[in-house]
Amino acid sequence: MAGPFRSLTGGVWLLSLPPRFRAASTYVKTERCAGLKAGGRLKARPHKGSRNILVTRTMKVCLFLLIAASLPGADFRQANWGMTKAQVLASETKPPVEVRDSNGEVIVRFDSIKLAGLDARVVYIFAKDKLVRAKYLLGAGHADPNDFIADYQAIEPVLRDRYGEPTGQKAVWEDDSLQDERKAYLEQDRALPENILPSDRFAGLAISLGHLKLYAEWADGRTKVLHALTGTDGHITHQIEYASVELRTLEGEVRSH
Repeated sequence: MAGPFRSLTGGVWLLSLPPRFRAASTYVKTERCAGLKAGGRLKARPHKGSRNILVTRTMKVCLFLLIAASLPGADFRQANWGMTKAQVLASETKPPVEVRDSNGEVIVRFDSIKLAGLDARVVYIFAKDKLVRAKYLLGAGHADPNDFIADYQAIEPVLRDRYGEPTGQKAVWEDDSLQDERKAYLEQDRALPENILPSDRFAGLAISLGHLKLYAEWADGRTKVLHALTGTDGHITHQIEYASVELRTLEGEVRSH
């Protein structure tokens, strides 16, 4: 029987669903999720007597249904850990835009993917021709770096609805120079990703410069999922990474050579 991660990670988030799932996902998207703003922040259309907010109960239900419409038994999209590169390529509907070697591993990248209305890329990582890791890289372009925090906070509750509370989470403060409070205070009062808000002055800038990193992690016996928002040199990376628990030693062996 598939575990909690195996039931999720094949063809999720409207990403190249098999034909038998497409009709259902289209219904959810058009009839229940009309408030999804393609290529931007997730917003729900305001209802009478309510304000327009980032994520409503309806929005969370919509995203959860999109996640649940996954290929049964798959670890990530239509693939399973340990598959060869040829097998994974055959599971996708389009050719990759990049295939390259990196420290003994093979990296395969697919572009032009939509992840909950946001532009995204799919990356597969192989060690000794076995799939060991994969990730979604969200490619939203925001003029205001705090909007990346809004994206992160929009996806985070959906992951919690599916997996429960994270097995680990942390807001890592490397530098407090842009903040009114000092590092010792930040590490206590703003130590979790949920404590970092899009309205926090300079929080997005701090992430873009590597001063602040947001992490949340879930794990079962087969797969580890990492939701991360990090940055360097003014560039912010928002990703959801999936890794094989069983094959992590294989990846370590390849990297050590």
